Amino acid sequence: MAAAATARTAPARGAPPRRKPVPARPAPARRRPPARRAGGQLIPIAAGAATAVRQLPDSSLMVRMTRGRAWIGVLGVLLVGIVAINVATLSFSANAGRIDQNIAALESENSILRSRDAQRSGSARVRHDAGELGLAVATTDQIEYLRATRNDAAVAAQRLAAAGSGY
Repeated sequence: MAAAATARTAPARGAPPRRKPVPARPAPARRRPPARRAGGQLIPIAAGAATAVRQLPDSSLMVRMTRGRAWIGVLGVLLVGIVAINVATLSFSANAGRIDQNIAALESENSILRSRDAQRSGSARVRHDAGELGLAVATTDQIEYLRATRNDAAVAAQRLAAAGSGY
């Protein structure tokens, strides 16, 4: 009787109850490298950079950063950088506009100065000034070429000394 009472109160020691087996996780699928096109080879550095950028969103650093408070600081720094780049671009554009205005002003001033120079050194002005000095325009049959001699330097020196030019 005692054996029957203990049999009723004690659980049976048979095989443990069977649980459903946990299915094994499938191995992550490996990505195939992209098919290469004929004639187009990627530079190894660019390929490595592309792989790193592709894996960046899944990295543990990005996951931890985007779930924490540091993400707000990172976004703030990025926004400040974008604003700084825009300000620098606008500054360069303003400087380029000022430089273009200066170039246009200088070009118009150059054209005015060229026209003044043409008026002052034109052949009509030279003939007029030469006529006032008593000079006449030589005709083509009056033009003669001089030949230098050995005495010309000495004669020129005497004439300069006599004129008191100090040379």
